[in-house]
Amino acid sequence: MYRCKHGSFTWTVFLSVLLIKQQQQAVKASSGEVQVNLDKPLRNLKHFWRSTGFCPPQPHSDAHLYDLSPDQQMNLALIGSVPHRGIQQVRIHWMLELVSARVYSGEYHYNFTHLDQLIDLLWQNGLQPGFELMGSVSNSFSNFEDKSQVTEWRKLVYLIAERYIRKYGLGFVSQWNFETWNEPNNHDFDNMTVSIQGFLNYYDACSEGLRAASPLLKFGGPGDSCHSLPHSPYCWEMLQHCYNGTNYFTGETGVRLDYIALHKKGGGSSLPILQEEVATVREIQQRFPQFRSVPIYNDEADPLVGWNKPLPWRADVTYAAMVVKVISQHQNLLIADQNSTVNYTLLSNDNAFLSYHPHPFTQRTLTARFQINNTNPPHVQLLRKPVLTVMGLLALLGETQVQAEVLTDGSEVNSSVGALATVHVPQVPYTADSWQTTVLLYNSRDNQTSSTADIITLRLTGIPQRKGLMYVTHYMDNNVTNPFKLWETMGSPDYPTAQQFTQLRNQEDPQTDGPLPVPSDGSLTLKAALPVPSVLLVHVCAQSKEVPDQVNGVRFITITKGQVLIIWKDHCIGTKCIKTYEVEFSKDETTFQRINQRDTIFTYCTYSPESLEVSGYYRVRAVDYWGRNGEYSSTEKYSENW
Repeated sequence: MYRCKHGSFTWTVFLSVLLIKQQQQAVKASSGEVQVNLDKPLRNLKHFWRSTGFCPPQPHSDAHLYDLSPDQQMNLALIGSVPHRGIQQVRIHWMLELVSARVYSGEYHYNFTHLDQLIDLLWQNGLQPGFELMGSVSNSFSNFEDKSQVTEWRKLVYLIAERYIRKYGLGFVSQWNFETWNEPNNHDFDNMTVSIQGFLNYYDACSEGLRAASPLLKFGGPGDSCHSLPHSPYCWEMLQHCYNGTNYFTGETGVRLDYIALHKKGGGSSLPILQEEVATVREIQQRFPQFRSVPIYNDEADPLVGWNKPLPWRADVTYAAMVVKVISQHQNLLIADQNSTVNYTLLSNDNAFLSYHPHPFTQRTLTARFQINNTNPPHVQLLRKPVLTVMGLLALLGETQVQAEVLTDGSEVNSSVGALATVHVPQVPYTADSWQTTVLLYNSRDNQTSSTADIITLRLTGIPQRKGLMYVTHYMDNNVTNPFKLWETMGSPDYPTAQQFTQLRNQEDPQTDGPLPVPSDGSLTLKAALPVPSVLLVHVCAQSKEVPDQVNGVRFITITKGQVLIIWKDHCIGTKCIKTYEVEFSKDETTFQRINQRDTIFTYCTYSPESLEVSGYYRVRAVDYWGRNGEYSSTEKYSENW
């Protein structure tokens, strides 16, 4: 990895642009108030949602053609560009189909080349795998009731874990979630025969192979819906086996279970996800009381099954607001419940797929893929959808949740408007880090849209006396952050022009206002119209002692002739109070000019000049809320090869 260098008066601000724009386009539904009291910390807010996932298409033996394709390389670059590691895990099916094997004189010899390339691709983008130990390894394994195959599987798992510990270090690999075969009750084992007993043997082989590499490696499962018996027998037999079964290799009673992975989706709604999780975990804990403290993952917590089903709401802020709502529900209804015994640890949306023609926007994806076949050679363009953009806003939340009440007529209501409010306190003084508070509001009626808008007054009280307090607002709705809508107005072209792609990218980001000074009396009032759907984030920062640290890791992905994707890393800059990154270009490394005209907090930029002249030198720096510039990155050269 890259190493880093070392009162009475309330000021009321009307977000007039938002208010006027929305009043022109929406009918008022109701008014309400969100009261945030920064003096009332409630609990920790762990960023439990920083995960996504995908599955390569069939045949799974060709998974490398999908996982390592130029399209997926660009997709993972955009996913990795979410600021401050806002997405850190990509859970991937059929990873062991990236391993091939040959048997000489009864001994297995493995080729890890494709798996090495995928792990390195993730690492390069600041990501880590949700490592499902899934795949037949070139049909080398066929039956986990065969003792020799079970023993060899344990060896294979050990070799994989030991290989990446040696390459990346135990500190990195110990963060990975190693997991069982996905949804075993669906019997999606390709050419393998996996009985329930075979699955339990497989579980023990995985567990012991990982343990042999390091006892610090995490392993869990079953990655399944775990419906009540007599349904989902693989799930319940696996849990029973871990609880008091006999370990295939050691003969001990019980097998380690570092986390319980469930799949609970929403059927098109948000709250059923949480409700089904709670019901299933309650049943698990009743059957197996000693599992009460085991971490719970929902690593396919999507609002609706069927990733490739085209639905308009998956294309715009409707989906983005729904993701925020699901996260807020888990924090405010489940984690906040002192009587709950659910050790909720991870929520993953399974949405890192690559969309395909003719549905670039409307499938369950984070990006919109356009396969441009009218150029020579053909190429691919990706656009950032609102659901990926909102992950960047979620990354601005702090670590301590504070009180935020949604009120109408003086009483708290169960409305479509919700809120999360947090505080961040720096751990190390005299750095680029500083005190912050973040408030995230959403207006969502799940997958529905509406012509109505709620007029919301947001009141923040208890802001401490700090030097140079500034705030920024980021706002998203289907009018200001909607490349899908603009694409439709263009006539839904299969092959947008370079100029059209530039216009579409101008719709990717939230509407941002500020930085603006915070009043000195410790309170701030904002008013805005929030239609259904919409998201509003308010980020308040005290001025830090130091300027942002250096951007690093600048690299390039060629898009097509005259177009390049510039990518960088933010893990050394030391602050979330970033107004923008400035990306600069020079043909000859003498005079540099800024090339990204729009401010961005994401760590990439698409450069597509009319001149098509992109060969040259690039550098990037961070600019904070007080207009202070961080040190430029190292200057990197890009040369086209056409």
